[in-house]
Amino acid sequence: MRALAVALCLLAVLTGCGVDPQPQPQPERIAVPTATPGTSTPRADDAGPGVVVYLVRGAQLEAVARATRAATPESVVTLLATGPTRAEVVGGLRTAVAPQSIVADEGLPGGITAVSVTREFAGITGGNQLLAVAQVVWTLTELPGTTRVRFLIDGTPLEVPTDDGLSDGPVGRDQFLSVAPPGATPTAGTGPASED
Repeated sequence: MRALAVALCLLAVLTGCGVDPQPQPQPERIAVPTATPGTSTPRADDAGPGVVVYLVRGAQLEAVARATRAATPESVVTLLATGPTRAEVVGGLRTAVAPQSIVADEGLPGGITAVSVTREFAGITGGNQLLAVAQVVWTLTELPGTTRVRFLIDGTPLEVPTDDGLSDGPVGRDQFLSVAPPGATPTAGTGPASED
């Protein structure tokens, strides 16, 4: 009997709080862009100039558009390291570059951009190693003023794979034609690269 009295008191307290139910907000309709396989959806870190980064489809590079606050080596390397969007993955794109494994360092004389890489980047194996290096080179050489890229690890030049073998010097697009986007030429972007 005592339990029944406690339950009734509790019920009276709960129903007597005097709080009216709040109206539920109506859902807001938003337009969601759809992507079809084989196309890319630009991803932006902010509205701004358009840049191109290179992802991988099969064993070839493919250009995709991105927007950024400023088209600098640092911003495009960050966008590249972010990888493909979910829609791009569904459409068959991927990346060979590990997140946060590359940092654009500085511009050097002669159209060279230096890039610092981590041991994780240096440890990429097989065909993905050539693709990762090619992604960085083709992406950075889209920028005005960059025709070649020098890869550094702990401040020391890193030997990277090219179509012609390993190189610890600055490398350009013409050294990665085996994985170039279909129909692309090494003069895309800022122009053909050359050896030192």
